[in-house]
Amino acid sequence: MPPNIIPPEASLSNYAQILPVETFVWLRNTSIVVFFTIILSVIVSTTSGYVFSFYSFKIKKVLWTVLLLGIMIPRISLIIPVYIIIKELHISGTISAVILPVAFTPIGMYLARNYFETIPKSILESARIDGANEFSILWRIVAPISAPIVAALGLFAGIGALNDYIWQMLVLQNPERFTFMIGLMRLVMLRNDGLSNVNPIGKSFAAGILMFIPMLLIFIFANKYFVHGLDGAIKE
Repeated sequence: MPPNIIPPEASLSNYAQILPVETFVWLRNTSIVVFFTIILSVIVSTTSGYVFSFYSFKIKKVLWTVLLLGIMIPRISLIIPVYIIIKELHISGTISAVILPVAFTPIGMYLARNYFETIPKSILESARIDGANEFSILWRIVAPISAPIVAALGLFAGIGALNDYIWQMLVLQNPERFTFMIGLMRLVMLRNDGLSNVNPIGKSFAAGILMFIPMLLIFIFANKYFVHGLDGAIKE
């Protein structure tokens, strides 16, 4: 005391304490969660956005209103009912329990629908005249035209999966199924060094830096999609 803003001796000991052998298992689990969350979220958002943009059916307005209401409901308030559903499906404690609830994203459907609305419907009509089915139109015409929003949806889903601490902490109890964030936070909270009355601020900062690196890389390599993904496609 008094503490120094710049430490007199730099040390990486905090990183060594929070990076055990299990780190590779946690990184593998995190990669699985992020990959499948992105895939499922993009599929659900694009297909539902396509239906709301180019189809007309009786309860379309009702479903769209329900979707908008879903955007306004905080996700934290749905944790208990979602957890009950996961328990009833007997998948609690598994990686699937982490992925499935976040694959359904009302905001992703909203963004996809608004983007698809800017695509000229004449392109779809021409494809139907040429004999293309709806699946081919979506994945061979609409998706390539809408590459910015598809990429943005994937990025939003990936970032959401990386930051979903509360849900992952609630569902995952087996250390072999921890994600990187859960594993790091558990290690930071362990005070087995004899300093039970000292806040492990060094470990906390080290864990924060490690969890910040993936976000920084995502921003550096894909920040343009955050901008172009909110623009329109092409206009007639």
